[in-house]
Amino acid sequence: MAPSRDAEWLHHVALDMEGVEIPQPLSGRRWFTPSEITAAWLRQDRGCAVCKRKLDRDLFEGDHIVAWTEGGTTTLDNLQALCGPCNKRKGNRAAPEPALAAITTAPSTAPLRAWQEAALEVALASTKKSILIEACPGAGKTRFALELAARLFGSGEINRVILVVPTKYLVAQWVAAAQGPEGGPTLPLAPPGWRPTAALYESWCGAVVTYHALFAQPTMFEALANERSMRTLVIFDEIHHAGAESAWGINAQQAFMDAAQKIVSISGTPFRVDDPIVFVETLAGRAIPDFSYGYGQAVEDQVCRPVRFAELGGTATFRAPDRREHTVTFDDDLNEQGESYRLRTALMADGGHMSSMLDLGTDLIVQMRAAGDADAAGLVVAMDCDHADQVARILHAKVGRRPVVACSRLNDPEDPAPDAAIASFSASRDPWIVAVKMVSEGVDIRRLRVVVYATNVLTELTFRQIMGRVVRGDPANGLSDFGIAIIPADPRLHEFASSIAQENRQLLSDPLVIVGAGSAGRHVSIEGDVLRSRFEPLSSTGELSVVSDGLGRTVSIDLWEAATAYVRRTGSPIDPFEIAMAASADPRLEDRLREISSREHGAASSPEQ
Repeated sequence: MAPSRDAEWLHHVALDMEGVEIPQPLSGRRWFTPSEITAAWLRQDRGCAVCKRKLDRDLFEGDHIVAWTEGGTTTLDNLQALCGPCNKRKGNRAAPEPALAAITTAPSTAPLRAWQEAALEVALASTKKSILIEACPGAGKTRFALELAARLFGSGEINRVILVVPTKYLVAQWVAAAQGPEGGPTLPLAPPGWRPTAALYESWCGAVVTYHALFAQPTMFEALANERSMRTLVIFDEIHHAGAESAWGINAQQAFMDAAQKIVSISGTPFRVDDPIVFVETLAGRAIPDFSYGYGQAVEDQVCRPVRFAELGGTATFRAPDRREHTVTFDDDLNEQGESYRLRTALMADGGHMSSMLDLGTDLIVQMRAAGDADAAGLVVAMDCDHADQVARILHAKVGRRPVVACSRLNDPEDPAPDAAIASFSASRDPWIVAVKMVSEGVDIRRLRVVVYATNVLTELTFRQIMGRVVRGDPANGLSDFGIAIIPADPRLHEFASSIAQENRQLLSDPLVIVGAGSAGRHVSIEGDVLRSRFEPLSSTGELSVVSDGLGRTVSIDLWEAATAYVRRTGSPIDPFEIAMAASADPRLEDRLREISSREHGAASSPEQ
């Protein structure tokens, strides 16, 4: 019978009885747990670390690489799974170093952006185990992170990399980016679909996994990072997902806090309101980066395109839980409950306000394509999958074809799975894609130029992530390369938009376009839930009244529409707002614009057209 754990431990307790010295205690626990042995067995691709035979799990034993009696620790980096015969033959001898395959990595051959080079200097010079690099959406964080990994491989500081990203779609995107396209860095990463039960060192220098996969098997990832002779770099993409008290954050700490050689976190929106972010210093909910590259700098460097905002005012009619009917405008000062009811009413798929946002978005895409951006497209971010399906049906009626829908739950059996939908849309010339959360941070679809904010999620984090879908620039568009976000004229959304505009207000002549009502409103207090009844949205309208660039310059809506008609008719690459501004100071140009607009409206209403 094997000695009990207590007996084994007591044998090593230091006692001094009648001058007889007994050996000092060995630190830590003596035995590996079954789950740890399973992790090692899976890590070794279900094969014995010595004889390489692949056997069933119950035939394996956990072995200390450096014997416990020789001071070896009972930790994952000192664990290997051996079949019974090999474990008996090995005894207390130290295991030889594993033979690692020669894996070739290479840094970029094409020049990096100036901010990427500056961030690399900071990252390579840092002696901290964990650092945070903040760069705005669209700036090129993927290229930076892969270049850093390639250089650390080249210096010998690391010989394994594990990248953690938010979604499966981004797994494929990162793996493709690591194959050296356009002179980028080359890192042989495990293909999409890889599982942590497969060996890494035999074929690949690392792998890309989702936060969810890390959450499901933290012990396996700890084993991979801790594998003998491995010096592991862990890169967290969009680290703000990992709150220190959230499940993802807790498991990230379990897997890598001690096991990783170096941790690099990157994010475009490094803040949370609920709890601190793991591995980074946080102050008042916002992480403190070791290097920061903001949106204003990116626009100035022409790394990102400017984003303008079209705000639609109008009315919302709903019945409150107290059964009273209210008709309010976006200029009215409402309490929190009333603001919620107003926005949800405006976002009804079959309401006039939503229809106006989609009409404006469709017109803008037509203008952009006429001006030379032949594959310009738009994204609608919906409230949920049912809402997305309703919006898709309305767009189908407007443009003559069903848009691509990327949702976790499919209402239409003809819609493809979300990852396939995003991939097909990226490679197509379809004008619209409708999604809930699938087309989010990190998804790189450069032809997106218009985004319709049709969700009732009102956080600055969500807002900036959605705006990030239209900031990736395309130099081929020249001076007309800008993105437009169409949003309800909700005061909270306006505040978020103004914050972004402020970042590049000193850099651009027209960072912000506001389309909305400008009159003073009433103060209205709406009662909340009464006897558990619910509010009922009834109808809404979308109204355009004044256009402003956020710098105090305004033009009338009819003149802006005339300038828009001119751009549509002539294919001019000049922004309609700038044309309207010039016309407001030149009566002859104003008359010419109005004449062209009148002629276009007349042609549209002619029965011969």
